[in-house]
Amino acid sequence: GASADGSACALYQLREWMDDLNALSVEKFGKSLRVALEPTKRIIGRDVYEMAFLYDADGGLVELLNHSGRLEQEMTMDGWEPWDGKGF
Repeated sequence: GASADGSACALYQLREWMDDLNALSVEKFGKSLRVALEPTKRIIGRDVYEMAFLYDADGGLVELLNHSGRLEQEMTMDGWEPWDGKGF
């Protein structure tokens, strides 16, 4: 997770967590994780997330999210007007 104030990136990132989980999976089950999408960073609003996808045992996708920080600057609309729901 992020620092106590939410402003710094996580020290223990999703890639490291997945590596540890993979080692545990190999040790306990003799199988490696099947990764559909390697960890990538995504910004949603002011929040920064790491995102990855794994396949479960049946082939379904499992999304992994790690909140890794919050941007300090305010997000602005910069010319975009909120939609009033009354047409285009």
